[in-house]
Amino acid sequence: MKKVQEYITFLSPEFIYVPYDNEELLTLSKNREVYNNSLLGTRNNGQKIFSPVSGRIIGKKNTFYNGFSSTSLVIENNFMDKRVKLNPTKNMNKTKKSEIVSLLEKYGLNKKINSKTTLVVNSLYDKKYDLKDVVINHESYEEILEAIDEFLDIFNMKNCYICIDKNDLYSINAYEKYINAFLNICIVHSNKKFKDNNCVFYSVEEILAIHKAIHLDYLYDNTIITINNGKPIIVKVKLYSCLGELLKALRIPFKSKTIIVNGKEIASVNDFAIDPSVRSVIIKDKQI
Repeated sequence: MKKVQEYITFLSPEFIYVPYDNEELLTLSKNREVYNNSLLGTRNNGQKIFSPVSGRIIGKKNTFYNGFSSTSLVIENNFMDKRVKLNPTKNMNKTKKSEIVSLLEKYGLNKKINSKTTLVVNSLYDKKYDLKDVVINHESYEEILEAIDEFLDIFNMKNCYICIDKNDLYSINAYEKYINAFLNICIVHSNKKFKDNNCVFYSVEEILAIHKAIHLDYLYDNTIITINNGKPIIVKVKLYSCLGELLKALRIPFKSKTIIVNGKEIASVNDFAIDPSVRSVIIKDKQI
């Protein structure tokens, strides 16, 4: 089998654009300095807002995201990713279920779960336009399997099914190295038989984020997107980076081009920030 396509990292953008709803719900320091993983406030729905970088808040901007627009805090990156403190890896054998639930709630990863629920982990694949999960699976299959096993144990769940496209041989091959150690986790190639009323669904990226949350009390602060400009380019990027800054850094021409994000055309790459739901960016010539 060929080597998985290598990816480019863009983890040091000059600016980050973090969406918020209400200034009254923000909790910012007087000097406007922020740390990586520092709490910035909450959204209207109670979801906590964290900074994916360290730096200084220099203003606000109307910004577009995948499927919504919002006012954003503009953070000038100091390229240091300084944190208030480094959290040691937790000993899961000594961690209470209530602590785990609290961490999942903190990072917006909690869903309705009980002992009769089946865990379903979805992995998407499109060899031209969406290779995010291929990279995650190939790099992080151990963390994902271990996080799933811990998750099942914590919530007293019996089984987990990882749904992987039958054509995604890279991901299947990665899991097969280790999955036999986990008798309650298996790979399937379709999620059609799983019903909403007795299953809980996560993506592989969310499971990786759960691993970071419960082991390190840490926000998973990057994501992976596939850019297609005639051929697929995989990029690991900091959350809330500007798409325009990314394309300029990669020297991908986009002026006078049509830009399609997750299947929908966007108006301006310079006003668009990359959130966790962004998977594919297609750049093509405008139709005359």
